[in-house]
Amino acid sequence: MQPEDTKKLCLDLIHADTEDEVIKILKNRGLWDDPKYWRYYGDDELNWNRAGNQQARSDFAVNEKLVNTIDSRLMLECMLAGINPEDKAAPQTMREAVNRFIEKTWSGTLKVSGGRVEEWPPKFRTQIADGISVFVTGPKGRKPCVNVADLGEGQTPEAFPETLCSLGKQNKIRVNFAQGKYGQGSTGAIRFCGQRKLQLMVSRRHPKLLGSHAIKADYPKHSSDDWWGFTIVRREGEGLNIRTPFYSYLAPLDADNAPRRGRVLRFEANEMPLFPKGDNAYQRSVSHGTLVKLYEYNLTSVSNILRRSGLRPKIDLLLPEPALPMRFHECRDHQKSGSEQTETMSGLFARLHNNANLEEVKPAEITITVHGHEMVARIFAFKPGTSDTYRNTEGVIFTINGQAQGYIKAPFFARKKVGLQRLAKDLLVVLDCSSLTAMEQHDMFMPSRDRLVEDNAFAMEIEKKLETALHEHPGLRDLKNARQKLDVEEQLADNKPLENVLKRVLKSSPALARIFGKGERLHNPFKPDNVQKNDKPFVGKPHPTFFRFAGKEQGEELARAAHLESRVRIAFETDVVDEYFTRRIDRGEKDFARIMDGKRVALEDFVGPNLADGRGNLTFDLPEGLKAGDVLEMEFIVCDPVNGTVFVNRAKLSILAAVEPPEKKPKKPKKPEQPGEPPGPNKEGQSGLDFPEVHWVKREAANWPSYFNTLDDCLTIIEEEKENDGDEAAYKFYLNEDNKALQTELKFTKLPAAAVKKQYEIGVVLIGMAMIHDDKQRGAEKAKEGNGEKKEDDEVFRRASEFTRAIAPIVIPMIQSLGDLAEEELDLSDLIGKAA
Repeated sequence: MQPEDTKKLCLDLIHADTEDEVIKILKNRGLWDDPKYWRYYGDDELNWNRAGNQQARSDFAVNEKLVNTIDSRLMLECMLAGINPEDKAAPQTMREAVNRFIEKTWSGTLKVSGGRVEEWPPKFRTQIADGISVFVTGPKGRKPCVNVADLGEGQTPEAFPETLCSLGKQNKIRVNFAQGKYGQGSTGAIRFCGQRKLQLMVSRRHPKLLGSHAIKADYPKHSSDDWWGFTIVRREGEGLNIRTPFYSYLAPLDADNAPRRGRVLRFEANEMPLFPKGDNAYQRSVSHGTLVKLYEYNLTSVSNILRRSGLRPKIDLLLPEPALPMRFHECRDHQKSGSEQTETMSGLFARLHNNANLEEVKPAEITITVHGHEMVARIFAFKPGTSDTYRNTEGVIFTINGQAQGYIKAPFFARKKVGLQRLAKDLLVVLDCSSLTAMEQHDMFMPSRDRLVEDNAFAMEIEKKLETALHEHPGLRDLKNARQKLDVEEQLADNKPLENVLKRVLKSSPALARIFGKGERLHNPFKPDNVQKNDKPFVGKPHPTFFRFAGKEQGEELARAAHLESRVRIAFETDVVDEYFTRRIDRGEKDFARIMDGKRVALEDFVGPNLADGRGNLTFDLPEGLKAGDVLEMEFIVCDPVNGTVFVNRAKLSILAAVEPPEKKPKKPKKPEQPGEPPGPNKEGQSGLDFPEVHWVKREAANWPSYFNTLDDCLTIIEEEKENDGDEAAYKFYLNEDNKALQTELKFTKLPAAAVKKQYEIGVVLIGMAMIHDDKQRGAEKAKEGNGEKKEDDEVFRRASEFTRAIAPIVIPMIQSLGDLAEEELDLSDLIGKAA
């Protein structure tokens, strides 16, 4: 094949947007059918075991491609500076690399940001983002082709087998500032391509790297090093006598002499049109870099990639704090509009910076320390009905260097140990795990970076600390109470009429009487506010002038008691800004320790102190081995790195025995039930359920999105602890007044609207309470048997929402129809069902 023909073949493959086009192009040149022209990916015929067993979602898989482009750009800048990326002189973290090589290129005044894109001026973000482009092409009615182009180091044609088409190579394992370390070549995305799993790769090495002393000594050398190289990856195995498919890539040069061991196609050219210009694909030519094209990629949504359901918002979540920004372009003709379809992606943190859809929550960042590693969690509390724009089911996202490694779903916030069920739909927490060692990262996260390792003790300890931190968070507690107060203020009517009706129903139904055993009314959920509020806003100083125990003088010792099997909570007060322990630059330093025989033993597991308006709590578990009567000596040191000020606070904790739960007063023995008498409500010691507090919520109400997603939704149940009784639960039922089924009945009914609503209310409430009662009974039975399953605390509420949504259309017809049946119509012989 002549050089010009080779270049034309490459351009034809770049512009092809379907698998059929690619196969036709290669067949016409005699390159598709002969297997000797196709080299095993990673030179391993069994490569599917590694390459095909990665990410479970297409967005996670394509995100790996984007991370590799960031690595490539930073490695290029490092080598252009004359530094081998594996040397000690190279940056040791990704943020350091960005700070040293990227931020210095800004011509304007850039405040010190420590390599954080969020704090860059928008113009600088766009300037840097032009080096990485993500764009989609393809015809209407077909899956889109996802293109990823970067101005990174690029690869020579001879190096393709060792770099772009490798598996298991240790190319970046010793590069401390790179993310890709698993040697999987980001092959996880290939399985989400079309039927034949086709992927195009085009690359050229940066000219200044040829012969540079900064590159690895074993990097392949060849006379074609300044040429462009390209290849197509495909999946093989269909029609062959094998049980496992495999990936191969086009490498026809010298393949006649070495079948399946050939070299990739190559050609000379000063530039190639790899990048888009605006929303027009392949219009910007570059002299080096790499283009990866994923043909007919299986994105979950084929709509415009910049829209809410598109790829760009998903990448915001997967790269909440990317090391470098990138440009996203919608280049499909049928998705274009009057304005240019191009945006800069700088990550979720940048997107939510000063966002009007966020509630103000103090502190916005908190710290937890596990096994000596401090981790910062960033909290986003969305206003009702806005969270779906930014996240799906994610609740807690774990990141390393700004890239998501896995997540816990939003029901995490509904756990009793967190106590934020009311806010669960509107919360997102991003926990930075970059401080973990490489081994701890490998133990905690799967190499695919899309999920956590199950049953990992270290991960469970992090979860536990995060539960404590969120449960004690003052700002989230205030927001929860504010939302609850709003519900009470918007309640349309008192619950007493419902209770009166239910009581009449209970008298005629022994089964219902067992569920509502006590039937108590709920009290006002809000404590009286006896404390005079301070209207003067707190203004923190950049560096503290004091940091001491709350209510004490600086240096004054704290003496108090601490009970075994209970957490210790110590309050501090200061005059420094809330972000003192979490800010990027000049962060306050903590040194907390236990004093044993005159020696300091570092405290390695604790939460906080998380500052809010000059106050912050430190929470930790008592060390093992203590017994009642011991005295635990603690020392809490805070150092300011700028002023050099050191604040030392010492405490002596007198250890007391564990607090015994209060004994329940014995109940008077009940008289034996007489034959034919309905059973009492507390048979076998099972307690009944209080009447729930019921709220009707209209669609136009501000809090409607907090409880419902669609007009088909019927019921949402919130569980909260009762005042002065931590073991008891208070249930609040939220009914969708604009439910389609209810509104249809109201439109056509001949009965008074109030009566129909009351029938609907009673039916739905009874269903919800019956499900709660059943769940409690099953839980008690499993606890007795010792085989209780681990499940989320809100599972029964989720099931109640789903079930009532399904049954809503028949609640009123069923109540009205059954109530109208006369006795003569209830002849047992008319039953449809037969005896089993």
